Amino acid sequence: MTTSKIWIIDDNPIDSYVIKTMLEVNDLANNIEVFSDNKEALKNLDQLNTTDSKESILVITENKTNAVNGWDLITDMSEKKKDLDIKFHMTSELYSNKDFKEFKATEPLLSINKKPLRLDDLKSIINE
Repeated sequence: MTTSKIWIIDDNPIDSYVIKTMLEVNDLANNIEVFSDNKEALKNLDQLNTTDSKESILVITENKTNAVNGWDLITDMSEKKKDLDIKFHMTSELYSNKDFKEFKATEPLLSINKKPLRLDDLKSIINE
């Protein structure tokens, strides 16, 4: 059970490291990239085209911090690269009713997950 590309977008290097390590140790991904903010992720997205990425990109992003706003990122990525198969999953240390309403209204977002992610959470995300 592996997926081709996983992008982890989180401004907390410890959370990113833990997620990346769990994916690698459990052989769940072949290609993992870590970005610390929206701008960095969008810059890399701009460099992709459909011939570079025929496989899906699974994006695990923080819902809202200083450098990462998952809601804005999902909107920007979805609009810029409609031709790519991008699957979005969100993480959060805590979320509110507003977040759940936004989650339901954000079609490309497949799940919202409580931090810290556990291995079974990652397996569910990959299998979705």
